Amino acid sequence: MKNCKSCGKTVSEDSKLCLSCGASVGEDQITEEEMAASELRQEQIEEKPSKKLFKKKTLIITAVLACIIITSAVAAIIHKSPKELYLLSEYKTYQNYKEEWTNKYGNSIEFQEKMMKQPSSSDMTLSGSVEMDSLGNNPDFEMIQELLSHISLSANTEQDPISKQGHYKLALNVEKENALDMEMFQSKDKLGLKVPVLYEKFFYLNFVEYGDFMRMIDPLYEGPETLEVSDLKWQDLKLTEKEQKYIQKRYAIFLLDRLEGENFKVQKGVEYKHEGETMKLREVTLKLSASETKNLVNDFMDQIIEDNKLHSMIVNRAQKVAKATAMTDDVDVLDTKEMKRQLINGLKDAKNEMKDISFPKGFSSTLLINKSEQVIDRKVTMAVGGNSDQVNMNVNSKNIPYGNDQIFEEFSVALSPEKDEDSQVMFQVTNDVAVNKDTRAENLKASFMYEEYGESEEIKFAMKSDINGENGGKQNIIRHFNLNFAGGDLSDMPSAFKGTIKQESDLNLKKDYSNRKFEVKLGLEGDLDSGTVTVKLDSKTKLKDKADLPDLELDSGEGLSVVNISDHEMYKIQEEVGTNLMELGVKYGLIPEDMYQFDIYDEASYDGYYQFEDKHSDDKF
Repeated sequence: MKNCKSCGKTVSEDSKLCLSCGASVGEDQITEEEMAASELRQEQIEEKPSKKLFKKKTLIITAVLACIIITSAVAAIIHKSPKELYLLSEYKTYQNYKEEWTNKYGNSIEFQEKMMKQPSSSDMTLSGSVEMDSLGNNPDFEMIQELLSHISLSANTEQDPISKQGHYKLALNVEKENALDMEMFQSKDKLGLKVPVLYEKFFYLNFVEYGDFMRMIDPLYEGPETLEVSDLKWQDLKLTEKEQKYIQKRYAIFLLDRLEGENFKVQKGVEYKHEGETMKLREVTLKLSASETKNLVNDFMDQIIEDNKLHSMIVNRAQKVAKATAMTDDVDVLDTKEMKRQLINGLKDAKNEMKDISFPKGFSSTLLINKSEQVIDRKVTMAVGGNSDQVNMNVNSKNIPYGNDQIFEEFSVALSPEKDEDSQVMFQVTNDVAVNKDTRAENLKASFMYEEYGESEEIKFAMKSDINGENGGKQNIIRHFNLNFAGGDLSDMPSAFKGTIKQESDLNLKKDYSNRKFEVKLGLEGDLDSGTVTVKLDSKTKLKDKADLPDLELDSGEGLSVVNISDHEMYKIQEEVGTNLMELGVKYGLIPEDMYQFDIYDEASYDGYYQFEDKHSDDKF
């Protein structure tokens, strides 16, 4: 069976015409099966767009939700509360300062820490000269001046912190000739000293004989019997990374909990001018009343008193310092529990004493911050004490970027009594820094002013520095400075000092060496006199795998134990040292030659009355 295309009526397979409408029925007519298949395909076609549309809607909804979530997160970051903005700005500024400090001094600190962990050798030379206008015609001073210009002091050090051994040489050179030298060594169990010009052998002390040695000096000595070499290291004292994170987290949470949001306010679009430039900043202010400040201080003290981990950090380091500074192995060091008890009691006593301290004006801190949440200007004001002895304090700090890679830095503190407008103490330091690739120019100024009852004294210091080279690498620095005194008791001093400092440094952490040169010229200017003092210092330090320590056979005659020297040996040593000292003084013109040259056996003037027999020899003296 098939259907007519015109009317849709059913006709037989053999029919050529439709009996209902008369239309011809061709081969292209659609069978029922084909019609059903066609309808099914149509349904499938209609169904596919429906499924695609559903998926598309799902994606659109998901994207919208994602945008809402992201926008909310961004809004939360951008639109921080005044409290969050204040604390975050302080934290970011601290992190930035810490990074700058590391960039500037990190390599030097790391090299010093390496010296505490591995063997090293150092060579140092110190020289100088003095010129004073008022003493130019003084023959004695001219001689000393000439001598100083040819004198240098040199030192050589070999040390091994692992084995706690060291060998040290110190020499006084005149015209590059060794005039007087000294040699010292230290090991785990002894300490030795030798001055070859005066005596050829080492004098050494075994640490276990310390008590015997002290009784030679003081027969009534009742102190420690032995000495112990300190093994205290910087690593034992500095806070570990874990300890730092603990302190930061604990006390950051404390501030977040104790400081209420209503204590903070923010103002946008504040204009700030510096060196003709204007910036748009946000001003964030924290204000606490007198009672709120008092409560915060008390709560902070409670936080410290209850901080057992902090107590352990302090006590652990205090025990190490106490043991190291005692230098003896039999000194009693308080145990951990007792030390903690004393620490807590001390903190409680401090809190009780603070009950009488008030903060009449509360506490106020105002930050001006840029878009990066960096503090550009900070002002802190508060007052401590009561009505009778109240002291007002103002602290101000600035870190202002301007121009082309320039930064202006300032820190100042001012203290003044509430009831005395004519008295104050003021300290201020500023630094104007300009950076250009590997060069850095600094203009530093500092002043300290003290005023009381209208009388003032002031010290001013200024220094301009030109720095070439990278931090922690090769650098050449030239500094020009001035130091001025004015007023009061300072009038008796030279009115001004000026001078230059030249520095050359070459630090290489990969090659384990540090070379430095310093030259300081200090000019003195006063009403009565003027002059110049010059000091030069050259040093070279090299880290090693093994220290070059001499093998000293002290027990085989190369040294003398100070506790085993007999009276007769001591007499001979004193005689030899005295003779060598006299010869040294004559050699360098410190002692007149006629004082040294005399004949103690002049028969014309000696009658033999004071002859006596030496019990150790047949010689007569």
